[in-house]
Amino acid sequence: MPKGLKRRIGRGDLHFITFTCYQRRALLGSVRARNLAVKILGEVRARYRFALLGCVIMPEHVHVLMDEGCLPAKVIQVFKQRVSRRMRGKGRRCAGQLVLRFVVEEELRRFWQRRYYDFNVYTEKKLREKLDYMHMNPVREKLVPHARDWPWSSWTFYESGEGLLAMDKWK
Repeated sequence: MPKGLKRRIGRGDLHFITFTCYQRRALLGSVRARNLAVKILGEVRARYRFALLGCVIMPEHVHVLMDEGCLPAKVIQVFKQRVSRRMRGKGRRCAGQLVLRFVVEEELRRFWQRRYYDFNVYTEKKLREKLDYMHMNPVREKLVPHARDWPWSSWTFYESGEGLLAMDKWK
């Protein structure tokens, strides 16, 4: 674990988690890849029964805001494995299998960086701050002019009650 990073589990806090693609490559750079990541996040959430309060899928990283309904480490591990396997064509096959397009000479041995950042959220103010931070990420990265224009985010759910994934309420 990186120096100074302390994971605090079991206090009933929310967890703002960030994890990145290997070497910060845009491995989630396509619409199909981001749609697959959202789909898998929904499947993992249904299987492990945790509350999801926010998320954004960026081309090279992911943010999730979740509770401790299941250990965050387990959720992130399963999510990363499923996305990696499906994106690299391993495991269960599906129609129109996604294939990553890399430089032909290079074999990508990893899809994700090994570690992740976990920040405990225990106040309403900090919850709002983290949601705003993640929702503005595509705007800061100049991917879209407004957060509403990035469908792979929980912003749309909070604004209209719709979106690719429904979010849970805290408390």
